[in-house]
Amino acid sequence: MQLKKIIHHCYFNVPYYRDLFRALKLTPQSFQTVDDLQKIPLMDKNTVIENYEKLVAWKRKNILCRVGSTSGSTGSPTAFFRDYESINFENASVWRHWRQAGDFGKKRVTLRGETIVPAGQASPPFWKYNSANRELLMSGYHLSLDNAPSYIDALMTFKPKVLYCYPSTAYLLAKFFKHSGQQYCFDSIFTSSESLEPDIRTFIEDTFDSRIYDWYGQAERVAAIAQCPAGQYHIQEDYSIVELINTSCGDELVGTHLYNFVMPLLRYRTNDYVTSLSDNCSCGSAFRMVAKILGRNYGYILTPEGYRISITNHIPRGVDNLLETQFCQEKQGELIINVLTNGKFSEQDRKRLVQNTLAHTSPSMRVIVKEVDGIPRGPNGKFINIINKLEAMN
Repeated sequence: MQLKKIIHHCYFNVPYYRDLFRALKLTPQSFQTVDDLQKIPLMDKNTVIENYEKLVAWKRKNILCRVGSTSGSTGSPTAFFRDYESINFENASVWRHWRQAGDFGKKRVTLRGETIVPAGQASPPFWKYNSANRELLMSGYHLSLDNAPSYIDALMTFKPKVLYCYPSTAYLLAKFFKHSGQQYCFDSIFTSSESLEPDIRTFIEDTFDSRIYDWYGQAERVAAIAQCPAGQYHIQEDYSIVELINTSCGDELVGTHLYNFVMPLLRYRTNDYVTSLSDNCSCGSAFRMVAKILGRNYGYILTPEGYRISITNHIPRGVDNLLETQFCQEKQGELIINVLTNGKFSEQDRKRLVQNTLAHTSPSMRVIVKEVDGIPRGPNGKFINIINKLEAMN
């Protein structure tokens, strides 16, 4: 029912789909089952960029909506409109995931990629308190060996029950706790936005004597995968229509919106991959299972102050004429940004990219922007966002 509703809406209210359906001689009546979606060609991020205005619904342009931005896996900034119905459903899906793991209004600490305090701030506090959610928002950009004692003291004083984080920041925090000799136990840990490797999971869970519950999503909001209490990953089937397209890199996630009527995406290629499972889960869920989410690993950038920054998706936002962005580091305190452009990349665009980099890494960082003809892929065909040739922390 919901799929038919959004197909009908696309046909009558979204210029891109109106033209596409007419060219393919399709009408809303052409879609009676999920399998009928295959009558529509796959779309990707470039399709969105090339047809941006035509993908916004006529009847939703004046309705309150929110923009979700992403640099994606290739560092090319794109904004996606979301209406409040889709945002509310997104929140409900995430809250269901939290509640299944036992988090229902507990005190929590969030350690992700948001800018909590200025990048150049040299002394604590590197956090702010959000009283509405009983939440301590901590800066992931300032988490370093020198600042670790202040982070640990703040956590021990606040006494959160739940940790929300990237796997990389949770891993770094766990290493600092291990190094300090202090112990802390969370009721649960929620990770997202990066691949969670088995050895990283084990170290974090052992250090904090806690279970990790992982979540996969993306700014486009076309697919979601949540880890259940039994430890299995389940595609959230009521969140969107998800197809698994077999490729040499694994099964690619292709998603179709069910609730976003302001900028609906049908059969959108996420460029993220999974390995699927056909078993039944002991948790009782009928949602399909996947064994592993592939291709979301991140390196890190080392700042002059010693901070390790693993999330760079904020940096290209607001910079025009970028197709791909790759961050390379061979010296501490110096960052080379390889950019593939559309040929219209201006000096103003370059300055904006440098300013964004300084704001999200360090004001002392030396930034070199290099325009390149192409950025090679990794061995599995995936884009490598960060290349760091510096020695990793032991």
